[in-house]
Amino acid sequence: MAAEDPSPTLTQEQTSALFNILTHFETYDEIESLKDPKTISNYGYPFNNPAGNTPSPPSKNGRSSSPAGSTKSSNSGKSWKSALSSGKDSTASRPAQITASDASVAESPILQSIFKRVPLTLPGVREIPPEFWSDRLQVLIKKFAEADLSESYDKGAMGTRKTLATAFSVMMETLARGLFGGCPTSTTGGRSDKYDLKKAEDLEKSFADAMHEFVYGKLIDDLAGYLARSEDLDAHSPMIEAVIEYEIIHLASFCHHVFVLSSEGPYLVKLIESFHSMIPYAVVRQTLRMSNAATMISAMLRLFLSKLSLGSISNYIGITRNADDGMNLLQRIISVILGWDSAEFKKTTDRIEKDADGPSKEALASLKEHMRKTPKERATIREESKKSSKSIVAVILDGTDPELAKSLSEEQHTKCQEYLAALLSIRDRDEIIGVVCKSSPDLFTQSLRDLVAGFEPYIRAIHDKVDLREHITDFQTFLDQFIAVSKGKKVVGGEADKKAGPDRYSPPSVEDYANLLRQNKSKLYKWLHYGAKSAPDVTDTFKAWADEAIVHFRKPEVPVKGSSSHVEGRMMGQLADLFSELPDDKKKEILPAIDAHAAYLDAVAQLSRSRIQDIVSGDSQTMAGPGIFLMMWQSLLDNTLITPSTAGGSVRRGRDVGDAAAEGKPGASSEDGWVGGSQIRQEAAQGLPEAPDGSAVIAALGEAFRKTIATTEGTDDGRSDASID
Repeated sequence: MAAEDPSPTLTQEQTSALFNILTHFETYDEIESLKDPKTISNYGYPFNNPAGNTPSPPSKNGRSSSPAGSTKSSNSGKSWKSALSSGKDSTASRPAQITASDASVAESPILQSIFKRVPLTLPGVREIPPEFWSDRLQVLIKKFAEADLSESYDKGAMGTRKTLATAFSVMMETLARGLFGGCPTSTTGGRSDKYDLKKAEDLEKSFADAMHEFVYGKLIDDLAGYLARSEDLDAHSPMIEAVIEYEIIHLASFCHHVFVLSSEGPYLVKLIESFHSMIPYAVVRQTLRMSNAATMISAMLRLFLSKLSLGSISNYIGITRNADDGMNLLQRIISVILGWDSAEFKKTTDRIEKDADGPSKEALASLKEHMRKTPKERATIREESKKSSKSIVAVILDGTDPELAKSLSEEQHTKCQEYLAALLSIRDRDEIIGVVCKSSPDLFTQSLRDLVAGFEPYIRAIHDKVDLREHITDFQTFLDQFIAVSKGKKVVGGEADKKAGPDRYSPPSVEDYANLLRQNKSKLYKWLHYGAKSAPDVTDTFKAWADEAIVHFRKPEVPVKGSSSHVEGRMMGQLADLFSELPDDKKKEILPAIDAHAAYLDAVAQLSRSRIQDIVSGDSQTMAGPGIFLMMWQSLLDNTLITPSTAGGSVRRGRDVGDAAAEGKPGASSEDGWVGGSQIRQEAAQGLPEAPDGSAVIAALGEAFRKTIATTEGTDDGRSDASID
């Protein structure tokens, strides 16, 4: 009798690939679930308002916030020295609500684990009162979910929120892998005496060496002490010089990907430029001249957050309860910028309505009526479109009169899709303005006051020692240069000059962004040096936090003298156990997908290294930067579902519409200003390996992985109370 085949087991490479698949899909699923209003109510700590409802005013006279300009908070009476001293023992002195283990199992275990161990323990954040999370931020998030902002599927193009949400997801999954898998120990032989800045291999080695010393060594303390003595961070060591160059290249690649390769890039640049132009930098600098820190903070809050309307006064003295009290400066800026966007989209709808050869009035009226449907009704229409292989426009029109969709020509259908996208964009901006600028009580403004109150001790300490005006000027100058670079270079001569119309520009390259960062890095060094030198108590507080937070990214099997014990970093062994519990036939079913993903990770790593080499060689202008992060991000965008382009057709993916933007979006017509922009995007996408399908792996292990993460979260309270000596 032939012996049975042994049960499949995972190699180390396969386990790493499995971990990558599960964290990638779980993190994005958790972020997407925030679109459901119930998610934040069931999130768990620190969002402890089960209903997620707007809190009642705290006093009988209807006051829902502090008077204009007030900085009063739960810790306003505490001296900055006492607040800073809390950082000497960040575990013992942390407020109870930060360290207490929450009894409930998180619905978003990855996000909650990261949130509890890193941001919530940050000095300043840990001083924020619990009401900020449960009564203000939680309610704001729920209001955005209830607003039912549009989907990229409905618009027929990739949206700004989808672009930013997927980028945030990949950032979080990277942190999650460090938190649950532990930072890899150095395999390069340790720090070298020399790194060749013109070799990609040396730059990658410098990053691995620096991460090892950062997580397992004393690099945090070393850098803090050095910055107190010198502002020339590059001169610290060859390793730091090389790792800074490595990070500049990756940050430049990120900027290039967001603002050039993304179809939303020109719009985001326009958004930043509009916001930047409306900030009163001169008044900010004048306010920073005040020698008394408390007076300066109060004046800054009055500048940006005060409301001088009749409603704000009557609310404060108790005559009215939650009356519309107008907008403060920050809300006015947001409202004006989004209002400009809406006006541009309105031009698109007006043009289509006036088009003699356009869709019928009945068809356009049906699309308008879709805006007034409930979120559940819109979701039902969206799902029907996906299942029936009909465009969302066709499904909407069929719901009114089946003859409407049948009577549309292909061109009219395209105009209907543009019309729907413009209507959705206008509605989105109206909803955002309603939540951020017109809600009563004004949770947005009070949330900002809470944030300032939490960081007030540190602001006071720095303001007393450092002239912040110089650094505000540096920041303003950097943004001016950043916007100029992002707009590209004017094309002189050739075909561009023969065409009538506005000036034409060539898209910026990765090198353009890298040069911008190199030119401005000294300004950041100067800020860090002045802070470390002049406010050592603040430096010590944040260094103590970093020392404590970094513990969670260590592998438990790597002993570090003085390090606290922890339960994170053990996921690789747990994944092997999860896989071993599967039936043999299921193991054999998902192993090919795991192997394909391992090969994919190797391919993107090799591609990233070759792109680094292209940049450091300086032979040409690079239009596709390195970074596994960017390629994982692009895979999420490429797999986003998009409505069919015709009334009857297959559902598209993000890769099919990668160069398209919603009609009427400011800056979206980048081809009118950029020479060859569309071709550059297509060429950059062609070089990327396609991410393999991991759905079989998720079906087999996704739920078990989530429960394992939640169990790990439940067995550790965010503290570290045992020391390895």
